[in-house]
Amino acid sequence: MVNRTLLYVMPYGVIVAIGLLLIGISLASRAQSPLLTINTEEYPPFNYQTPQGDIDGIATRQLRHALTHAGIDARFRLLPWARAYTEARLREHHCVYSTTRTSEREPLFHWVGPLVINEWSAFGLLSRHWELTELDQLGKWRVGSFREDAVGDYVANQGVEVLRAPTERENMVRLGAGLIDVIVTGRATAERLAAEEGVAIEHLFTFHYAPLYLACHPSVERSVIERLQRHLDTPPTPKREPLS
Repeated sequence: MVNRTLLYVMPYGVIVAIGLLLIGISLASRAQSPLLTINTEEYPPFNYQTPQGDIDGIATRQLRHALTHAGIDARFRLLPWARAYTEARLREHHCVYSTTRTSEREPLFHWVGPLVINEWSAFGLLSRHWELTELDQLGKWRVGSFREDAVGDYVANQGVEVLRAPTERENMVRLGAGLIDVIVTGRATAERLAAEEGVAIEHLFTFHYAPLYLACHPSVERSVIERLQRHLDTPPTPKREPLS
């Protein structure tokens, strides 16, 4: 008796249907994890744009490392801080860094970090020979910060009137031009911008140490946040002080 092997030829329509099904499954899988949009500002040395147009900085490198090792795709954008922060607060699958984690901001975002530690300080022009040592002494001076900045908010909450510029770099230019007397900002950022703008500044005093984070819209899945946190090489975090 001769053995017969039955050959079944799958109809073309069935092949097409299976192909479409597989494509649909792939698209659905991608839809479950939308591409992250990560906004930042020019705030060297933590985040800034290089002359070649790339977004770089200490915090940026930390974040890119975590994204790569967590297998998460993201696009980076450099924007004015107020816009970068507002888009992350209002638009789904948007994040922003380097962000101070305050009690007011806490419920608005999902948080990853800290990325770096920021030293909040006051600066004036070196030529003025300042003798200021604490925030209480700033009341009679023109104090500069920039829009939606946690440092400026903190100082304003201490009863000091704060003049807001659109960006930190413009704030430094205003200081150099004598339009303001003192700026309150991160120490590393002030020293970097002062060198770039040719403004001779003096560090007056430090009043707070603040960890900086990635803040993401609540639409970003918890699993994504947890994966990023696991792969983040976090710096030592000093004891948090109340920001009120």
